[in-house]
Amino acid sequence: MKLNIPDRANPYNFDKKEDQPWLLAYSDMVTLLLAFFVLFFAISQVDQVKFEMIMEYFNKSQSMPLHVLEERFKELVQQHNLQESVDVELTPDGLLVNFQDNVLFDSGKAELKQDSAPIFGALADILNSTDVASRNVKVEGHTDTVPLSQNALYPSNWELSTARSASVIRFLLTKNVLSNRFVAIGYADTRLKEKENSARRGLPVNRRVSLLIN
Repeated sequence: MKLNIPDRANPYNFDKKEDQPWLLAYSDMVTLLLAFFVLFFAISQVDQVKFEMIMEYFNKSQSMPLHVLEERFKELVQQHNLQESVDVELTPDGLLVNFQDNVLFDSGKAELKQDSAPIFGALADILNSTDVASRNVKVEGHTDTVPLSQNALYPSNWELSTARSASVIRFLLTKNVLSNRFVAIGYADTRLKEKENSARRGLPVNRRVSLLIN
């Protein structure tokens, strides 16, 4: 009688030729998984500009990429010589444009200065352009930690910060930017760029109006 002794190298008597397609499929799957995790790791390490470019490519959006829009706003700031008062930054939440309050308002007031009309007019032209018209704009008012005086027009920094953001939106509406693209928010002194304390208060950098475009 002949005993069927399993091959130690192939104890289950699999046909090696039949086994090859399975191995190839398995190796392809492992390779794809490896490629996915390499791409995932690369994206986690990439800077915001490259991330924006990748997202715009996959979304196949017709909108101007935010990193391109960032450059247009920076050029606008330079044209009006406002580099010391306006900064433009690409963030994970969108394109952030910060205006220090002295460029836009008198102390304790929410009416836009006449001097701010040219830059906001040019800003409105950009927002109205075809490849930017689908983007929304959140306008945020911010103050420092110094309370308003008792005879101030507004009872607190909450009302002042909200009124300032609304004032910016009202101006842009006069330039035919659609109202449904805007959100007005007043944060008062709850989102400071630089911390303040009893010995260090009223920092100009904290008194600002921010436009967050996404």
